[in-house]
Amino acid sequence: MIEQEEGDILNVPAPDRFWVVLHTRPRCEKKIADFCARSGIPCYLPLRKKTHRYGSRERIFSSPLFPGYTFSVTTSAQRTTLRQNRHVANVLNVLNQDKLVDQLRQIRQALATGDVAEVMPYLQAGKPVRVTGGALKGLEGVVARVKGKTRVVINVDMIRQSVAVEVDSAFLAPA
Repeated sequence: MIEQEEGDILNVPAPDRFWVVLHTRPRCEKKIADFCARSGIPCYLPLRKKTHRYGSRERIFSSPLFPGYTFSVTTSAQRTTLRQNRHVANVLNVLNQDKLVDQLRQIRQALATGDVAEVMPYLQAGKPVRVTGGALKGLEGVVARVKGKTRVVINVDMIRQSVAVEVDSAFLAPA
């Protein structure tokens, strides 16, 4: 199982546990998520569905939303175990636990609606906005205009990556 207990995992952890970002080796995101599941280490790997066409055949598969990154809640002993795993390039400590949890919840909400348009480079410039209506109500991000369409960019500061979701501009208000 790649995504463990969605309801439980995206919470601020107990005082002896901390969120970390696992910077994985190339194409090892699912391998480290499986390792975490087997080891009893809670982890979150946001996945998006992709469709490939091979002639008349069509294949749908899941790929990591953020290639090279998996999120995990660990103790100091588990962090050492992960650091020694051959699929992990680096373990990044998260300074603002609450902010990461909030951003991951927003990413999960956007993925659940199926409206994730693309993963974009981290955008610092722009106006912060809040979605006031529709399926993404309550979501916060930065407004961006791409090819005449309004998108809200949800930033994950820790890994400096973002996800863009198309939103009707009538549902946006300054944050």
